[in-house]
Amino acid sequence: MRFQRLCREELNYLRGGVYRIVGNAADTDDVIQDALLRAWSKAESFRGEADLRSWVYRIAVNCAFDLVRERERRSEAGQQYVADAKTSKNGNTEKRLVELEQAVSKLPELYREAIVWGCLSDLSGSEAATRLGCNENTLYQRIFKAKKMLKKMMAQEVAR
Repeated sequence: MRFQRLCREELNYLRGGVYRIVGNAADTDDVIQDALLRAWSKAESFRGEADLRSWVYRIAVNCAFDLVRERERRSEAGQQYVADAKTSKNGNTEKRLVELEQAVSKLPELYREAIVWGCLSDLSGSEAATRLGCNENTLYQRIFKAKKMLKKMMAQEVAR
């Protein structure tokens, strides 16, 4: 009952704080939903030492910063991909994209799924990790390893 009252009475307060971090209404709503679900699922861990409002607000802020970090990571990855495509030895971007697609399809399923859901989808890192049944750190470790495998496969393809 306390949680429902908090959601009703403090939603604008939460939205305002999260909006200032993420910068748009759609992402704000997604972050608030994620934060409230996390708070609800972890309610038994709330010790009552802090105010419930502060505890939920901290969860929401952490979710917002997770989204911002995910955006930055995707932006950096996209910029690196564009830079790599421009400096490609053969200059044929279309051909390299086809080769990359083929290389991704040859990855072991675990790593292929990490690349598809963690890099190529519009899901946040936490959403992708949930979909894959792992935590975010595990997802990022799989992506890192998959990228290493892809670089090796792509280097072998260029050498041919």
